[in-house]
Amino acid sequence: MTSLPFDPDDEALRCLVEALTESGQAVSIFDAADNLRYANKTYQGMFLGGYEGPFTFTAIVRHAHRNGLGVRINDGDVEAFLARTLPRRRSVPRKSFETDLVDGRWFWIDHTVLPNGWVLSVGADITTLKNNEKSLRQAHEAALKASQTDQLTGLPNRRHILGLLNEALAAKEDTGSGLCIAVIDLDHFKAINDEHGHEAGDAVLEHFARSCRARVRAQDHLGRIGGEEFLLLLPEVQLDHAVRIIDRIRDGFPAAVLEHSGLELPSTFSAGVTEALPDDDRSSILRRADRALYAAKEEGRNRTKISFEGTR
Repeated sequence: MTSLPFDPDDEALRCLVEALTESGQAVSIFDAADNLRYANKTYQGMFLGGYEGPFTFTAIVRHAHRNGLGVRINDGDVEAFLARTLPRRRSVPRKSFETDLVDGRWFWIDHTVLPNGWVLSVGADITTLKNNEKSLRQAHEAALKASQTDQLTGLPNRRHILGLLNEALAAKEDTGSGLCIAVIDLDHFKAINDEHGHEAGDAVLEHFARSCRARVRAQDHLGRIGGEEFLLLLPEVQLDHAVRIIDRIRDGFPAAVLEHSGLELPSTFSAGVTEALPDDDRSSILRRADRALYAAKEEGRNRTKISFEGTR
């Protein structure tokens, strides 16, 4: 056996222990019977507090859980946690993993099983890194949402609602469930802009989007496809049911009230409704709905027209 280059009782060893104590890393050593043999100050603060024993791994975990210390156990079942953890503690010689604590901190743990069965764990605080990671993820999600959202109405924008239409058509092919769509156009919108200004037009668009969204089902999707035109996706319905949904939206639809003047502007709309046919793609189903919408406007507006099968 190679001899150590220093006396285990000399100053170098004392300095090492002091360094482990003050390092900020969480260091622990458990023997082969899972009794705690060494824990530095950081580890003690994480798991022990004023604990007086017994200092077995299982007892420490139970104590920490009872006293709001230690690792976060998502389901709150400490015994189930121990049942999952104990068989894995010595299953491999070396592993690394991240874990979050009850106090909100995150640690990266290097877990080493020594040849004699003892376990050395060294944990580094990665809370700042995790917070930065969370901020980046939130920023990405916010940017993605912004890219999919119409700025004025808060509805899916043209690109996003058409993408949802593609997904709905694919789902219909896979499941055979019904799908209807409605292309909706606000009546006399150009006159509103001309007579009352674009701010009034914007207010009418916001009002329509807000009121319409409140009247559709949770599984429906309403998006703005341009100007005063909207697309409504109605999954899992047949044509007659789709028309009833449009009628329910239209029935008693509230007027838009301009904030500064109090002027009420009627919010009527025309709609073209059609049902997805076998082998429909986005272009074919939208063409049929557009033809039905044109017919509704030709017949006087404020009504719903249907494009039946065979009129692709």
